[in-house]
Amino acid sequence: MTDLKIVTFDAKAGLKADVVEKARSLLAMAEAGKLVDLCYSAASTDGSMITGFTATDDAPRRLAGVYHLLFRLNSSMDRDAEVYAADH
Repeated sequence: MTDLKIVTFDAKAGLKADVVEKARSLLAMAEAGKLVDLCYSAASTDGSMITGFTATDDAPRRLAGVYHLLFRLNSSMDRDAEVYAADH
């Protein structure tokens, strides 16, 4: 009889660890009373999207935050595209 060991590889392990680190950081800020409003969008392992938000009394600031996040995401994608184009 041989000792056969099955090894698995999770290609997204690093990404999952980053999500846990960010979630813990946000939780610590919330528990310290530093957050009063939260909006989120997350991708699950099956590819579906999960979104949500807390109640707020400052909707204009929330909307500004959402647009700021969209700007940051677009800027990041533009930089990635430039790097890809330079390499190909």
